[in-house]
Amino acid sequence: MKRYEALKLVSGTLKMLSDYEVNIDDWRFVPMYEEFRVMRGHGVKYRECIRILSEDYHVSRATVERAIRRLDGECKGCDNIAANWTGEGYEDGVY
Repeated sequence: MKRYEALKLVSGTLKMLSDYEVNIDDWRFVPMYEEFRVMRGHGVKYRECIRILSEDYHVSRATVERAIRRLDGECKGCDNIAANWTGEGYEDGVY
């Protein structure tokens, strides 16, 4: 598959995320954010979470904090994503 084909496959989703001002490069921080939420749910202090994630993901503490702040922020207009998503290219749970 060529890069063009891969982009064409997901272009609708990428456009929608861009329209809602979601930083597309933040996909790589989703697992880290999920770990952050689990740790906070277990009562781990914020600064300790940042330290642990920084070490585990080999990024600076500032990077962890920025990523968490972005992913934790409200998505302007995202309430409409599910309602507006047509599932184009999506069939039986497989692209």
